[in-house]
Amino acid sequence: MFQQYRYISARTLLEMPKLARCQSLPQNTWTPAENLWHLVFISHRWGNHNDPDSSGLQLAALKLMVQRMADIAEVISDERVGVDAAQSRLARVPSLNRQGTLQAAHLVFRSLCEAESVPDAKAIGDDGRGILDLIGFWYDYSCLPQDPKTPSEADEFAQTLQGIGDMILSSRVSTLILRKEGDGYVSRGWCFAESMIAQSKDDTNKPLVLWTDRWDEPVSLLDSEPFSVFKQDAEKLMAQWEDSSSTMSACESFCCVVQATALPLLLKSKAYESEFALAQADTTTIGIHLLAHIHPWLAILQEGEHLDLSVHLATLLQSEGLGCRDNRDYILVSLLLLKSLTSKDAAGDVAIWGEALVRFTEGLPLYLIRHDGKLEWQEKNRDSDKSQNL
Repeated sequence: MFQQYRYISARTLLEMPKLARCQSLPQNTWTPAENLWHLVFISHRWGNHNDPDSSGLQLAALKLMVQRMADIAEVISDERVGVDAAQSRLARVPSLNRQGTLQAAHLVFRSLCEAESVPDAKAIGDDGRGILDLIGFWYDYSCLPQDPKTPSEADEFAQTLQGIGDMILSSRVSTLILRKEGDGYVSRGWCFAESMIAQSKDDTNKPLVLWTDRWDEPVSLLDSEPFSVFKQDAEKLMAQWEDSSSTMSACESFCCVVQATALPLLLKSKAYESEFALAQADTTTIGIHLLAHIHPWLAILQEGEHLDLSVHLATLLQSEGLGCRDNRDYILVSLLLLKSLTSKDAAGDVAIWGEALVRFTEGLPLYLIRHDGKLEWQEKNRDSDKSQNL
């Protein structure tokens, strides 16, 4: 599934002067997915419609984080223990519990977990910067064709949108959420959808939050329930990296920090939001509301009756206080959410969302009719005999 997407390697990202429009970038900007160990989906609020990162703040934060990834990968390859070894690692990376550095540590850990063999993982230690060739980033503006599009670019755009939820849900992908103070991230439809899908994953690669305007500030993690009960034990683990008298190797200390700071990601809280993990409450509640609102419309559709899904989908997110640029985006984001929230084993009326997303991205209408007890797609002319079984 990953072959259809464009990814920018961490090394290439370091060399980019700007996160430019996809069609403005040379072909060698992107690295094939099969050459990468781990993939990072970047979720962010656009600064404006023409340039999501006009200030360069997002790219600057990403570059600093990527450099930290290389530093960490090189430091943890040192198998020595003792005061000299500890002082050596602290001179390079004084603390892991900092904005940018902590996110880098988790991405390094996840990438090493994807290593195809022990020699592959160990090879990174010989040159910490080697990890930069093995992690790929997906940033929509630079990895997805933007308007105006050629016909082939429009096809690529549609294909990518149809599979974007599956990409986020993959165990091979981490979602990195870029935030800054007062950005209104959680009130935007696309941002909400991306973060909700990422939070719904059933593996350990939960979304990470990176505050682009708080670089290198200490990260507050465990001050609220239910995490405070783990605070004392977690802080002991986190202190191993900065303890120059520790008998642990750099790699062992690194694993202690990752283990301790994974708690806010893995434990689902309805009220807690740290500088590292999003709260579950709003996304879970709104997701339930979306399903509860739309499915009754399908259930009450009687034999021979029609339903224009686009009418209902256009207002679905607005009713939850979420904003999108236009009606098309409202419908698209709603379909993406409904498809991702529905089990792959679903059958009957609730199984329509994947096909609905495909139809919408291909410019087909979303008219439904109940025929012989089943929902069928129908062309815009309701008197036409053209229809398609689901």
